[in-house]
Amino acid sequence: MSGEAASDGEAGDRASSSREEQIFLISQAEDACLAVVSGSTPEDAVVGLASVSNSKEKLWYNCGGQWQWGGDRSFCLAQVPGKPTVGLARSCSSRAKCRLDGEGRMALGSAMLTVPPGGSTRVILCPKMNIKHQKWWTAADLKSNLQELKSAVYPFPAKDAAAYKNEIVRGFLNQIAPLSEPLPFPRDVATFPGAVDSATPRVSRTIALDLSELGQASNLRMTSPRDWQATDLYVAAGDVFQVVLPEDLPPKQARQITIRIGAQCDKLQLSSINVKNSHMKRMPIITEEFTANPGTNHFRSQYGGNLIFTFEDGEFFTAEAEVHNVVEAPYFRLSQTSADEWEVSRARGAPQAVLESDKVVLVVRSSDASELPCPDELMKRYDYVVDKMNFLAGFSLDDPPPRGKFWLVNDLQIIGGSAHAGFPLMFDFHFYNLASLDMPHHWCVWHELGHNYQQGFFWSNVYGSEATANLFSLFVQEQLFGTDRLKENGDYQKAADAIDSGQYFKDCSSWHKLVFLMEIKHAFPDKGWEMFRRLHQRTRRLSEQEAERLASDRQLQLDYVYRNLSKIAESDLILTFQRWGFCVSQEAHEEVQGLGLEKAKADLSLRA
Repeated sequence: MSGEAASDGEAGDRASSSREEQIFLISQAEDACLAVVSGSTPEDAVVGLASVSNSKEKLWYNCGGQWQWGGDRSFCLAQVPGKPTVGLARSCSSRAKCRLDGEGRMALGSAMLTVPPGGSTRVILCPKMNIKHQKWWTAADLKSNLQELKSAVYPFPAKDAAAYKNEIVRGFLNQIAPLSEPLPFPRDVATFPGAVDSATPRVSRTIALDLSELGQASNLRMTSPRDWQATDLYVAAGDVFQVVLPEDLPPKQARQITIRIGAQCDKLQLSSINVKNSHMKRMPIITEEFTANPGTNHFRSQYGGNLIFTFEDGEFFTAEAEVHNVVEAPYFRLSQTSADEWEVSRARGAPQAVLESDKVVLVVRSSDASELPCPDELMKRYDYVVDKMNFLAGFSLDDPPPRGKFWLVNDLQIIGGSAHAGFPLMFDFHFYNLASLDMPHHWCVWHELGHNYQQGFFWSNVYGSEATANLFSLFVQEQLFGTDRLKENGDYQKAADAIDSGQYFKDCSSWHKLVFLMEIKHAFPDKGWEMFRRLHQRTRRLSEQEAERLASDRQLQLDYVYRNLSKIAESDLILTFQRWGFCVSQEAHEEVQGLGLEKAKADLSLRA
């Protein structure tokens, strides 16, 4: 995507070819802009990466090789004295000169601006290397990369790399285009996430932002919800909208607030599992984020989407935000929205709807949401499922579950599978309609939520990521219907036969790995599910140092579950662990032996 590189002689000094050139500098490694991400003076400024958009914090003026900052041109880009980092210096006295070479590297003195791998927000200076973490695009570069002016037609084959590249480039150019000018490249939102009719009324609204609680307990050791606040508003693609924060809001607090447009966070790549060997069904990126300052902020979303406020850890406070030139979206809040209010709301003209309860937020197509006479029962079912997840994870009043809400989002195409865990949890609507009344009772929902609850790096992954996620699925199934999928499918007998024939746990299917854990659970009915509740609780009680050590060593994790399940069951489980081919360490075995526990039998299988 870097285009044809000019020779050094041809490029000379690209950055100084114009006496005063406005430049947005976009990292080729992270798809983000060089910006002052905090502070505003040489004494406190941090220069790093921020999302691509047309704002003064991300704008630079090239004045004969001195790169002056768009936020305050009395300051320019310079090395922090005595450090390999980049900051600001006073333009009137600085001798720092910047130069873009023909391959997109930015030299500051003899070193190159470098984006450290791993998502660091700070830019550092390193010797010249031929890596994308030292290469940058300008608007001129991006325009020269466009191989054609017409937009892509969806779906297009994954082998069409040129179409994909052009779509990414158009996205960047739209992001840095002046808001006073029309969107250079209108996007194909009719395919997804959906278009808003020009006749749909635009409204203004005041939103109460609640940052009175932020973050999560450090010991949860699971994939927890983030601090996202849903609204009943939608931004139409291409519309310039305004977010007004209080003038007296401290800048530090304003930086904790991000305006997100759209909840469909999956960035599709040609190598994505659901794209390669198939088609790109929607735009690669369909969400955007914007940072705001105290006062009036003007933004434009090229894709459109539900208006969401997201919050970063920091100070606790509340504030009001005015939002202008947006449209109303179908919205339902359990225990707050009446049936009559929903009847009006579900007819609104935005293409994506939001359904919210105490524990869950759904983002679904409005056409699907509108089929619900009233979403009360649907949302109660989702809350019930999360309650059961919290129970099996061992949470209690003294050991509370994560704060916030799990977001479950429907999308036209996701990066892999028909659904995946994380935040948000993503579901392909061709397979799963989250607004269907049956969906909270679907194994897929339990399974993906189970992935979020599992203590992956500490023990769950070693015992099978898919298997330990399905501990939660089996528990919810039992609580709802009194049934057991393993029993229904004959997996207890099949697993017993496989182990009898010499197969070991490491070679088993995910279903048979789950059988191993369930055999232990069924062998001690007086403990039952409590075994796994207490295992989760004990993992949260580990100190940070203990948890880090456990996560670093596979053998420690194998031993950890053997030790703890033996103690909880009040029986030495060494024989069944050995039957399944586990190599428990001598140290762990001796520790459990020292407890004087009776050995459980080797074969705990449940046979037909």
